[in-house]
Amino acid sequence: MRRVEYQALYRKYRPQTFGEVVGQRHVTETLAHEVTEGKVAHAYLFAGPRGTGKTTTARILAKALNCPNRTAEGEPDNTCDSCVAVTDGTSLDVIELDAASHNKVEDIREIRVNVGTVASVGGAHRVYILDEAHMLSRAAGNALLKTLEEPPEHVIFVLATTEPYKLLDTIRSRAQRFDFHPIPGETLAAYLGELAGREGYELAPEAASVITHHARGSARDALSLMEQVAALGGGAVTARGVGRALGLADREAFERLVGAIDEGDAAGALALVAALAAEGADLRRFVADSLEFFRGLFLAHYAPNMEEIVDEGTDVIEQWRKQAARLSSAQVLRALDELGDALTQLREGREERLVLELALLRLVRPETASDTGALAARLDRVEDRLRRLASAAPAQAAEREAPPPAAAAAPVSPSAPFAAASDEPKAEEEEPAPEAPPEERPDLAPVEGLDLAAVETVWPALVTRVRDAVGPRRNALLREAKPASVEGATVVLSVAEHMKFHLEQLKADEELREVVEREAAELLGGGVTVQYREEEVAEQPSLLGEDEIPAAHELVDAGEGGIDPAELVVDMLGGQVVEDGAPGEG
Repeated sequence: MRRVEYQALYRKYRPQTFGEVVGQRHVTETLAHEVTEGKVAHAYLFAGPRGTGKTTTARILAKALNCPNRTAEGEPDNTCDSCVAVTDGTSLDVIELDAASHNKVEDIREIRVNVGTVASVGGAHRVYILDEAHMLSRAAGNALLKTLEEPPEHVIFVLATTEPYKLLDTIRSRAQRFDFHPIPGETLAAYLGELAGREGYELAPEAASVITHHARGSARDALSLMEQVAALGGGAVTARGVGRALGLADREAFERLVGAIDEGDAAGALALVAALAAEGADLRRFVADSLEFFRGLFLAHYAPNMEEIVDEGTDVIEQWRKQAARLSSAQVLRALDELGDALTQLREGREERLVLELALLRLVRPETASDTGALAARLDRVEDRLRRLASAAPAQAAEREAPPPAAAAAPVSPSAPFAAASDEPKAEEEEPAPEAPPEERPDLAPVEGLDLAAVETVWPALVTRVRDAVGPRRNALLREAKPASVEGATVVLSVAEHMKFHLEQLKADEELREVVEREAAELLGGGVTVQYREEEVAEQPSLLGEDEIPAAHELVDAGEGGIDPAELVVDMLGGQVVEDGAPGEG
């Protein structure tokens, strides 16, 4: 009795017709039409990621060319002797070579000798499939050129490669190129579901989503992973089983990481690393998956049409959007930078857990880092706190300054208590409140306890806000001023003595003054007024006494004395005096 050897799923379910190839209709339909119309090229270049069907499609093309019972759509029947021989790998007319091991000039010379031999069956085609063609040496590639350009009529070359840019330009120009694309996630998930049903596996939808995500569009990788998890789980393929097989962290780990960054929780971030290590998770893969996760958060901030630009399920996109709302765009970009640096260090062989802990610590505590990104993150936090304090301070000040309800009513005489209790006072007894002048800002109580240090603290943020409100030209005037003193609720800004034009412009620009006062009130938590003054410069004592300062006539006399300007220049510059001479004289 013949023993049936076990076959891996990707070999067992290898497509045998053009129609069975998954996710590459743009390639298979074109090849089928060329076969039916008899317009087959002498050389093809199949380029694309691994596991997308390049070699499989080359074999189907070879079967279709040599099948005597080919259908009208160009499909082989897979029952004739030629098709069976190609499927079993015993056909004399289909020669498969691995360029990784046949990359020398001698190997190419052997091919050039063999292409002259006829096919095993009259009228058949001899197909050479050169896998990993980018591994050919430069000398071997040049040796193949002439044969590739003008092969015998019955010979067809198919070059398959994952890195077409490494091939010689002269080779690429002699072949008809087809690009194999990564298989879309939904298509690959449906394919896995179909094969899982044939094998009797229980494939959970969440597990299919995780498998397709990590297969990166490769059908072979997806089938191998599903087969591995099914063996681990006794036929059940679950998301947890996929995570155990790959050493993956679950979605909750990424949500915990976002929460730690949002709250600045260093202890929580380090506890997350400890939990991952205890569960046996692959820390390097966690860093790579975190990069992918924060890329999703980045897209959620800047791309409202994410469904059109990412190949992910609806549940993943919704999780990205939900978590992106907890972080600012600056925090997300900083996370991408830190995790990218950590991944580079891990690939260099650094200690995985320590590298990850340091990266997360710098994320949750920007003050521990000294780069410009960390400084920007700290400034964002300070500005956020200032905005919160500024928004809360006016309300608190208004509550402190608001008169009691009885004081807000019109004064009532003690002899008329019933009149005060009347629900509808007479119109003639009501007096409209006088309108306060705009500069008094009655809606905002003056700030209390203001000092110069507080003004200097918020001054950079104030200048930035004014620039956003009035533009850089008018803000340039304000930048020439600086806080000099505080008088109650009045902030005095001084301008240098030599900038009288700037000072006059500032005093004349009432709109700019209103903007400065408004923004300063929001930053300081109360109403302020602004005044501009000329900077007082203390008179510097003279270094010379009055009796040491020479008079004007003394300077003239000194010049007329014995000091020769020419001698002074010669002495300072080390030159020599040359008398003007006649032309040609030395």
